[in-house]
Amino acid sequence: EEKVVHHASAENIRLKAQTLGLPSKVAQAPIRLGGGPHLFIDDYLIAERNGLVRTVHQPEKVSRPVLAKAESWHLQPLWLLNVIQEPGSKLYRMWYNVKNPGGAPGICYALAESSDGIKWERPNLGLVEAGGSRNNNLIAAPRGHFGLFFVDDGPEYPNPSRRYKMGYYDDGLCVAFSADGLTFKEYEGNPVIPHGMDSTPVNKPGYKNVVSDVIDGCWDPLRKRYLLGAKLWDTGYPGKPKHASEGWRRTVAVSTSKDFVNWETPRQIVKPDPKNGQEEFYGVQPMMRGNLYIGFLRVLRDDLAADKDGGINGIGWTELITSRDGEHWKRNQEVFIDRNHQSGVWDHAMAWVGDCVTVGDEEYIYYGGYSSGHKVGDRQIGLAKLRKNGFVSYSADAIGGHLLTPPVILCGKVVTVNANVEGEFRMRLLNVQGKPLAGFGWDDCKIVRGDKTAHLIQWKGAPSIPAGKPVRIEFRLKNARLYGFDIIE
Repeated sequence: EEKVVHHASAENIRLKAQTLGLPSKVAQAPIRLGGGPHLFIDDYLIAERNGLVRTVHQPEKVSRPVLAKAESWHLQPLWLLNVIQEPGSKLYRMWYNVKNPGGAPGICYALAESSDGIKWERPNLGLVEAGGSRNNNLIAAPRGHFGLFFVDDGPEYPNPSRRYKMGYYDDGLCVAFSADGLTFKEYEGNPVIPHGMDSTPVNKPGYKNVVSDVIDGCWDPLRKRYLLGAKLWDTGYPGKPKHASEGWRRTVAVSTSKDFVNWETPRQIVKPDPKNGQEEFYGVQPMMRGNLYIGFLRVLRDDLAADKDGGINGIGWTELITSRDGEHWKRNQEVFIDRNHQSGVWDHAMAWVGDCVTVGDEEYIYYGGYSSGHKVGDRQIGLAKLRKNGFVSYSADAIGGHLLTPPVILCGKVVTVNANVEGEFRMRLLNVQGKPLAGFGWDDCKIVRGDKTAHLIQWKGAPSIPAGKPVRIEFRLKNARLYGFDIIE
């Protein structure tokens, strides 16, 4: 953590344009901000900041797993999962990977249900025989590998038989469809992204742009498409990792599709940092918040041990990556969810995020905990809680600090802020040249105090913000912490 002064410049704008793949003139145009949330994980909405400390907040873990080994034929539930709240219901449903070493169906998929997102039950579905019985929670889905990309397009979806969509790995990206989320029909044209789509064998030079055995994804409401995050192999690195060939590393890629069947060629989005030893990435789960893409990047160090004097079986943790277009991504190397460094606990070696859902004023983040290492020990699913949209904050002490946005166009009537204010917090609006707007200055703003995820910003005599007009927002903090803001119609 450090206090910094950050000023926008022509060079910053040019670099930001390059990052987004946009011309510089486009990057300088006012940013249209509709309904958010609008977060500060990256610096896209920061033109200047002074006297502020940036903090990446680690969620608070629930001590015990929420899903552990349940049946004699279970080896472990895996961290590849999706959690969805049923429309118009308080029921949460979790589809997750299960590894069954005892035979058919091998790698399979199961369903758990919860009324609060904390206590989970396994319904007896009676659909799939395993361990000599159908009394289990397995869904009827094609046999896959380590991967689960799950989408519920809702009861209004025009093709009811394809309401539920599932992506999984079986010699490439395969897909299946279902009307109820329980019984799936495999797409006859699988795989939709072949394992070797460039016709190059595995672990040979040129083996690029192919998905491997970790599949994640989400629906992208901004661009009306499905967004895939996948493990991908890359070459040209020094040394030989424990579970890979000489020079190879696991990295991550994205692909998109409008129909869940026709997919773009996967593109690598993050490369391991040479300064970090034999660093690898074990897939990425993307999600959307406002106009920001957030990815949960699973970091793997197969060359390290969980315990000082223990076997070198690998450790892992989760970091954040972000994007403003879903194409170009930036990595935050601060740890977001760490493994538990206490020896002997269930998530001692790994803590890899599977999914994140908002429940009230909290984020429920479900992750896979490994007890001993990458290929050894038990695996169970855990829960960690975070303030709603509380991934990153900027805070100031009693001396105070401020944050100024670039020019924006506010498409709404009022502004709310996600902030914890022990001292005081104010907001003002300026024109593009930096001059305060009449009626929206510091003295016009009612002081904000307290801890809320949606403080209403009010100005004396101004019931609504000047919508549709380019402005700059300035936040002033004293003994306060700002997580983000929202524009409300």
